[in-house]
Amino acid sequence: MRSAILALFLGISFSLNLSILDYDNPSATHILDAEVVDDLLIVVGMIGGIEFYDISNPESLNHLTSFNLSSGGGGGGGGGGAKPNCVSVSGDYAYITTKNGVAIIDISNPSNPQSLGYVSNTNNLILENLDTHDDLLAVAAHEDGVLLYDITNPSNPTYISTIEADNAWAVAIDDYHIYVADGSTLLDYFKLESFENEYALLASIELSNAIKDITIGDGYVYAAIGSDGVVAINIMADVTPQITDIYDTSAMANRLDIFDGNKIAVSDWDDVEVLSLDPEYGTLSLVGYKNTTRRTMAIATKENYIYSAEWASVQVFEFGEINGPDIDLSAYELNYPYVQNGSSESLFLDVVNNGSQTLNVSSNYTTNSEFNVVNPLTSLEPGESQTVEIEYFANSENSSGSYRIFSNDEDESEIICETNGNINGANIGDEAPDFNLQIVANGNGSFQLSDQIGSVVVIAFFAPN
Repeated sequence: MRSAILALFLGISFSLNLSILDYDNPSATHILDAEVVDDLLIVVGMIGGIEFYDISNPESLNHLTSFNLSSGGGGGGGGGGAKPNCVSVSGDYAYITTKNGVAIIDISNPSNPQSLGYVSNTNNLILENLDTHDDLLAVAAHEDGVLLYDITNPSNPTYISTIEADNAWAVAIDDYHIYVADGSTLLDYFKLESFENEYALLASIELSNAIKDITIGDGYVYAAIGSDGVVAINIMADVTPQITDIYDTSAMANRLDIFDGNKIAVSDWDDVEVLSLDPEYGTLSLVGYKNTTRRTMAIATKENYIYSAEWASVQVFEFGEINGPDIDLSAYELNYPYVQNGSSESLFLDVVNNGSQTLNVSSNYTTNSEFNVVNPLTSLEPGESQTVEIEYFANSENSSGSYRIFSNDEDESEIICETNGNINGANIGDEAPDFNLQIVANGNGSFQLSDQIGSVVVIAFFAPN
């Protein structure tokens, strides 16, 4: 992690142009999508509801309401309910994929949104991303392909046809094309002029990783491909679309939004990144970066303001030259492996100044005496970074505290990195205990961990419906 962050910082120019303006901790959690329409920000959480914000002042999050769909809304009641996922807006109507189908919401009064039910025959499908353009709604439905609907009557969409796909994860529409993320393949369907709402496959582009999101802007299609970053694809080519660049973001590119013509805001799991496309060469470069300290799942923009939709929070950033210092950390939590009492272990934290002026550190210390800052910070010039060593002396179980930095960064004058040592439970480096559990999906029988010795095992825990 540390070497990856250092490599990132060495490959970028300064300053990195993102200032924090506002923050909200709404009732919604498991936030997976966000969309801006004029002065309205909609944030979709699988648990706790759908949040509506007035952003007529784009620097501030003016919360209007939390809205629940039928069947428990945002997934209340211990994980049940509609589980809203992704949102797309057309006029006064928001279309939202849920476990119960595509929900239709009248948002003409965003302070009092009204549920209009669900699109017919979508309740038995596994739905993901969706997009609207003019009178067309396209819904990605994994192995059931992309469903196309006429929304001339927006409260009662009419099914048109299906674009076949093995695993349709995302979709984006413009005047003449529908772009489909089919696993790691980008499908380009072209509208047939002689047939209304019919499309033919124009090109198929194989990418290096599964496509999480697609967005279109100024002659380019951009695809978020998880741990492989962001791909720029020229769609102005004479014959077929051409990949012009791939930018490997620092974590996992999940969602994209375009602003200012050639700027791409990226939700990159633990950070927000802003890429800029060189229109002459089609290359991408990093021009904005901010570690959000939280899981940034989705992104939306208005002018030069970026709304970071995180797992359980929303933040507002302004993109623009930073006329001062700007502190960033490589991590906001240090979790030590188990350490015998009387022994010590060191972990390292990279601190960087992404601003345009000297970062002056007035104080930096740990709140628990079992953690010691070996080489305290003093100051960092623009673009300069320092690796701080924090040593843990084990004297008891379940040691916790934080490393705190106070500086002249105007929007983050205090920044905190948690420190945890010898926690009660599993620690990094501990041997995994053997277990036996019943297989409840994708097979039968039981799973014994010790049967997998010699294999890499990844265990993912999910709450049931």
